[in-house]
Amino acid sequence: MGERAGVIAAVTGLLALVVSLLAWLLPQGDGKSSDVPEQYLGTWRGQITMTFPDPTREGNGTGTDEITIKQGSIGDTVADQRAVDWGQEVGCSRSWQLAEVNSDHLVLKAGATGAPVNAPPGQTCLADLTMSVRLNGQARIEIQANYNILGTVTGAFSGSLARQSRT
Repeated sequence: MGERAGVIAAVTGLLALVVSLLAWLLPQGDGKSSDVPEQYLGTWRGQITMTFPDPTREGNGTGTDEITIKQGSIGDTVADQRAVDWGQEVGCSRSWQLAEVNSDHLVLKAGATGAPVNAPPGQTCLADLTMSVRLNGQARIEIQANYNILGTVTGAFSGSLARQSRT
């Protein structure tokens, strides 16, 4: 019986050594899983142009926005958009949830919206938006979003944003 116990102890010790060695040799992740490709992560800033084909709106507007994209899975809030400089025009800030990850772009759905910058009393930021985010090289993203009211596109915004930092 003593010989058998010695063999079992030796095999157990050897197995523990192999597992420890593998754990040390294999690459260590951060324990977080993300559906957002790494190239999109970071803070981006650039000029945004709004267009409103709806005759009840007043034409176009331009301003500067900043978007920070972080790790997350489908359904998670992965981006925050902040109106930075819209002069006398109205700019909206909002969060974005990851809806789809495609081979060449991300699809984000608008989440919570902030109060519009420079808006007259009672004006709100529209919430029913879908935004496409595409990489343009390593240092730029192109964004395109449509405003929908009752299933009809009533306006859009687009822009080219430059990378400010990586997260």
